[in-house]
Amino acid sequence: MLLQCSGPVGLFCRGTIMTTKAFGLLTATSCRKAITATFAAALFLGGCSDSPLSSGDVEKLVERVLEEEQVPGAAVGVWHQGEPVLLRGFGVTNVEDPRPVDSETLFKLASTTKAFTTAGLALLVEEGKLEWDSRVVDYLPQFKLADPWITSEFQVVDLLTHRSGLGPGAGDLMLWPQPNSFDRADVLSGLEYLPISRSFRADYAYDNLLYIIAGELIAAVSGQTYEDFVQERLLKSLGLEHCYAGPVPGSARDNLADPHRLEEAGLVVDTPNLAGDEPIVLAAAGGMHCSAGDMITWLRTLLDGGLSPAGVRLFSEQTRDRLWRPVTLMPLSKSRSERDAGHFYAYALGWRVQDMHGKRVIHHTGSLSGMYAWTALVPEEELAIVVLMNRSAGVARQSLIYGLLKPYLGAEDRDWLQYFQELYGGASEPYEPELLPAPESLVDISDTDVIGSYRDPWFGAVEILQGDDGLRWRSLKSPRLTGSMHTAAPGVWSVKWDDRSLDADAWMRAERDQAGTLVLTMQPQSRGVDFSYDFQDLRFERVSEDG
Repeated sequence: MLLQCSGPVGLFCRGTIMTTKAFGLLTATSCRKAITATFAAALFLGGCSDSPLSSGDVEKLVERVLEEEQVPGAAVGVWHQGEPVLLRGFGVTNVEDPRPVDSETLFKLASTTKAFTTAGLALLVEEGKLEWDSRVVDYLPQFKLADPWITSEFQVVDLLTHRSGLGPGAGDLMLWPQPNSFDRADVLSGLEYLPISRSFRADYAYDNLLYIIAGELIAAVSGQTYEDFVQERLLKSLGLEHCYAGPVPGSARDNLADPHRLEEAGLVVDTPNLAGDEPIVLAAAGGMHCSAGDMITWLRTLLDGGLSPAGVRLFSEQTRDRLWRPVTLMPLSKSRSERDAGHFYAYALGWRVQDMHGKRVIHHTGSLSGMYAWTALVPEEELAIVVLMNRSAGVARQSLIYGLLKPYLGAEDRDWLQYFQELYGGASEPYEPELLPAPESLVDISDTDVIGSYRDPWFGAVEILQGDDGLRWRSLKSPRLTGSMHTAAPGVWSVKWDDRSLDADAWMRAERDQAGTLVLTMQPQSRGVDFSYDFQDLRFERVSEDG
């Protein structure tokens, strides 16, 4: 494959590996029958339909976004009205060992994995092995939330629709920062200690832990691990050879995109978040790897009501429609309503559903450290789009979402990259999030007296130690959460993590409960801290010396 590179240090490379497997055969009605093989191959790049965007339009947009927002690599696929518009890679998999991204390069799917988890459950529902309204405790007797009534009434659909009563990102500190030593048993046993802070089946609050429970439900009902079930029943059935529910095998690692982060000195590989060799806790919530080519096949299967491009019936059209049926209303701000020309925004089963410019859009984002993803479908337009990137670049993703989607919805042209750079700040002028004031404490305790061992019932043990330059805070199960403590006010400390890439410093406050027991609570120091650092759900009590 010939590569033509441009941009800083030649990171933005033009080169495509196209396969007929990814797109299937062009229909006889879409292109002239008497077409040469060479011209047919060219049509795979540009398609035969009257698309609002040409392959060149897409390439120009993607290359500009990646260059301005300093994203090392991406894979993009656009399918419209039975025709491919574009499927190709951009940039490189790793800035330290640069290899070109192509349509078969593996990326972390992050939360776009959730749609595969709900599809796996849908297969079990079709087989009569459970129902969407089945009680979770009937299959997982150890499932327990803080409220006994909610526990007993909790249904399969409640695992998937972010209306559990838990707060946003509740318990996510068991999932990241990676690596850590939490396992799925910890997730299952820790749920009952997470506070119910919202109304059950009324308030939307995004969560990941309950999708992990959904994966354990698949294992309990099918008799297979979550990874094996999804790999065999979904990915293998659809012929997705560049898609993995579990660890990426060694034979496929030569074409694996690595996560990156942007530092003052430039792009660096986000080493702690490289793909591992063992199954990970969050597999069912966001742990899959897949290529853009296979994702287009997956999206085309959904567009066609569960029928794959190869003619394999995965599930019925009625099941597909159930996966897309809105369940939980999501907040819709005035600014978003105006920007999207929409009136509703809701969560279905592993998908977000909204109206934009009078058309139904089914989509989902995926966000992990160093990896961003987005998938979207517009059934009325027979449109499917996938974007996979190897840097956590919110402005880049938003610009591509709107830049690729809006033309197919009949919206007016707009420079969406400029819009989101002005709104959020781009890579060259990053947005500075609002700092939160230190909390107040009624407990005046010295640094010496706070030293000791503490335990939270779901997060586990931490230690506060005397270091050479002051107090030190250390988690025993999440080693990257190690840092220094500095007194901010009586009974209040600033906790700054040694790993500055976490961008999640916290306040710690001393309290005493009704029995006079010393309790330590935490909260983020900035509105920019990702909600998955759910410090507010922690409540540490001192562990006595005798155990």
